[in-house]
Amino acid sequence: MNSITPFDLRHAVLAQRNPVHDFVAQNWPALRNAAALLGGQCAAQEADRLFDDLATHATIGIHARRRLERMMRRLELDDDSVSEDVLMNVIDPSDPIVDELCLLADGLRNSLEQACISPISS
Repeated sequence: MNSITPFDLRHAVLAQRNPVHDFVAQNWPALRNAAALLGGQCAAQEADRLFDDLATHATIGIHARRRLERMMRRLELDDDSVSEDVLMNVIDPSDPIVDELCLLADGLRNSLEQACISPISS
């Protein structure tokens, strides 16, 4: 390819994005806050790495898939994924944050299904 071609690689990569990229980009602050709430600082750092992976790669690699799976388990309040040192025990079930967590879980699950990404068994 020569330097005067009108082909723009940035747009070609963006055209290959899938629903997971779009969902994470649109809901990034809420996903990061949910990770921090449910999993503490380590989960927030992992969410940052997930965002970086998805922002820089058009495809979803195995590490990003594992991070997505852990994010999904946290949002579903899986006992193995939710940190015990987090204030989960003091969240009132009628608190609006519970509805937000459910909406995030549903949205992430739907985007994973639309992208045909199945869970990885570890």
